Amino acid sequence: MKTSLHFKKKLLASLITATVVALAVGTPSISIAASADATLRGHAAPSAMVTAKEIATGAVRRTKASGDGSYALVGLPPGTYQVDAGPGTAQTVTLSVASTGTLDLTKAPSAANATNLNAVTVSATTLQDVKTSEVGTQVSLRQIDTTPEASRNFLEFADTVPGMVFTRNADGTTSLRSGAQASSAINVYIDGVGQKNYVLSGGITGQNASQGNPFPQLAIGEYKVITSNYKAEYDQISSAAVVADTKSGTNKFHGDVFGDFTNTTMRAETPSEAANHKKTPSHEKDYGFDLGGPIIQDMAHFFIAYEGKEFDTPTTVVPGGTTAYWSQLPASAQAQFGPASLPFKENDWFGKIDFEPTDRDRFEVSGHYRDETSLGNFTWRGCCWAA
Repeated sequence: MKTSLHFKKKLLASLITATVVALAVGTPSISIAASADATLRGHAAPSAMVTAKEIATGAVRRTKASGDGSYALVGLPPGTYQVDAGPGTAQTVTLSVASTGTLDLTKAPSAANATNLNAVTVSATTLQDVKTSEVGTQVSLRQIDTTPEASRNFLEFADTVPGMVFTRNADGTTSLRSGAQASSAINVYIDGVGQKNYVLSGGITGQNASQGNPFPQLAIGEYKVITSNYKAEYDQISSAAVVADTKSGTNKFHGDVFGDFTNTTMRAETPSEAANHKKTPSHEKDYGFDLGGPIIQDMAHFFIAYEGKEFDTPTTVVPGGTTAYWSQLPASAQAQFGPASLPFKENDWFGKIDFEPTDRDRFEVSGHYRDETSLGNFTWRGCCWAA
C-alpha cells in the first residue's frame, strides 16, 4: 500500500514537471522591443468579427469587436489590407511602419477607398497616425525608389526630415545626425532590432569610418524617423530614432537588378594628378539584386537581397614630417609618393522567410551578413539573425 502510494506521488510529480517543461518550451517568450509593426483600431458593430487581409501576401488577422463595438488588431506588418466587419463594410487601407491607424467600420465605405475586383489596381487610403505625441516623418518606398541619391545608404533619405542631416564626406564615408548632436546619439531599429554600435563612435554598426553601407537598401521597405517624444521602447538614443521595416516576399515572384559604374575617364583630375600629368586608374561600382516570392501561397514567403560596392578611389600619398629627408628614402619608398588609389569592396546580404500557418501565428526568420575589404585587409562588420 505504501509502495503504491509512493509510486503515485512520484508519477504525479513527474507529470507536473513534464507539463511545466512543455509549457516553457512551447510557449513563445514575450519581450518588449521597438516594433516596426502597425496597429489598426476603431469601431464596428458590437460583437462583429473584424477581418484584415493583406493583399500582397494573403495573410489574415481576425479579432472580435467588444460589446461597445471597439476593436484592435495589433502586430500587423506594414502594407495594404482589405478590412471588413461584415457585409457592406469592406475597406482597403494602407498601414505605415510603426503607426497606429483608426478605421470606422460601422458605416459603408466611400467610393474613394473601395476595391475594384475587376481592375488591376487597388485604390487604398493611407491611414494617418494622429493619436500620438511623437514627432515623426515617414520615408516611403516610393521616396526611396525615386529620389536621387549620392550613395546606396538607405539613411540618406532621412535628410528630407526636418532637423536631420546626412553627410557624405570626400573620402566616401557617411554619417547621420539630428539636432546638431553627434551621430552616436542616434539609434536605428530594423524590424525592431536595435543596430546600436557599442564599440565605435559611428552611432550604428557599419556606419563608422566606412565607405560601405550599414544595410542593403534593396531590403528596406519603408522607415519612420522619430525626432522627438519617442516612446520608452526606443532605448540608447538622445536625438532621433529610425524605425525601419524590411521587405518580405509576396504571392507573386518579383525581383530587381541594378548597377552603377564610374571609371577614370568619367571624372576630373585631382591636383596631384594634374601636376604629374597622369590620372590614376580608378572606378566606382554599385550593384545588386533582390528576389522574393511564395513558398506556399498565402502562407509562406521568402525574400533575399544582395548589394555590393567596389571603390578604387584616387588619393594622394604625402609623407609626414619635414621634406628634408625625402631624398634619403629608398627609391621604392619615394615611388609611393604622389597620386595613388584606395581600394574598397563590400558584400552585403539579407535573407528572410516568413510563415503564417494560422491567423494567430506568425514565424519570421531573417539574417544579415556584411563584410568589407580595404587596402587588402578583410574586416567582418557583423552578422545577425532574428527570429
